[in-house]
Amino acid sequence: MKLRNFLFFAAFSAVALTSCNDDDGTSAPLGDYDNGVLVLNEGNFTTGSVTYIGDDMTTTLQDVYGAENPGDNIGGYVQSVFFDGDRAFIISNGSNKITVVNRYTFKLIDKIETGFIVPRYGVVVNGKAYVTNLNTFGDLTDDFLTVINLETLAVEAPIQVHAIAERIYAKNGKIYVANGSFGDGSSLTVINAATGAITATVDLGLSPNSMEEKDGNLYVLCSDSDNAKIVKVNLSNNTITNTVTFPAALTDAQNLDIEGNKIYFTNLSNVYAVGLNETTVSETPLFASNATFLYGFSVHDGNIFVADAKQFDTDGEVKIYGTDGVFKKQFTSGLAPNGFYFND
Repeated sequence: MKLRNFLFFAAFSAVALTSCNDDDGTSAPLGDYDNGVLVLNEGNFTTGSVTYIGDDMTTTLQDVYGAENPGDNIGGYVQSVFFDGDRAFIISNGSNKITVVNRYTFKLIDKIETGFIVPRYGVVVNGKAYVTNLNTFGDLTDDFLTVINLETLAVEAPIQVHAIAERIYAKNGKIYVANGSFGDGSSLTVINAATGAITATVDLGLSPNSMEEKDGNLYVLCSDSDNAKIVKVNLSNNTITNTVTFPAALTDAQNLDIEGNKIYFTNLSNVYAVGLNETTVSETPLFASNATFLYGFSVHDGNIFVADAKQFDTDGEVKIYGTDGVFKKQFTSGLAPNGFYFND
């Protein structure tokens, strides 16, 4: 009787524990790389990598793709990542391909190796992916979008942008392509995803280098060798509703990101913050990262992530700060870390 009672109690306790876990909203991780930060390392012409940093800011794993897929790699000059559900699409512009993996396990699903000429960034709209392509170096009018059917991973007819095609954003069936790169270009192209037609071109006046949406407005950071500014574009009618001009000392402003009611950006190795509704930008940084070459930047859930590519010939570093500018942690990454993507 005592043994039977014990077994009944053990079984009841297991059911009760499972119920509690369901009730309090906790769930098992979806894979070894769930609940953490994916640091994209550009690498060299033949090989890039991904570093995983756990949400505990203690766990660090290098080259997680190589660890999960021995003998294979994601290609050279790895540029960016975009997600579709539990899939991650890793863009390698040195190898002109996209490697598709499960974003939580990093097991290989497939590779897309046609339809690209120096691919850069991608977004997902209504079952299709749209990827910007630099195409011919020096030609500012031949860039295009590769269109991918996400059910079959087949490449469809491209969309010609007739301008630089670099950063890309999608909302409400529209695709917004920043027509700027290294000081060239000065506009934003709006494309109807359903038809592939260009429906508007917004003249920004300067070369756009980064952008983020907030409350139906697209905030675009623009700069060239002499000036920098943030342009606010109303996405309902594609009109410019506000422009904030930067002081002359911040002409190299890059990496706009938005967290809460603040815009964050970088200038050389310094990090700055300005309120969404402020009309001026201070020359005083939030903090100095002291990066040798600040190459990647993101703000997420109260943390600021800075990637230092060093001299591009050795492993880089990731530094994490609070949004108050207080330093928290530092980690080693792979070669030339250039971006952060969040698995939470």
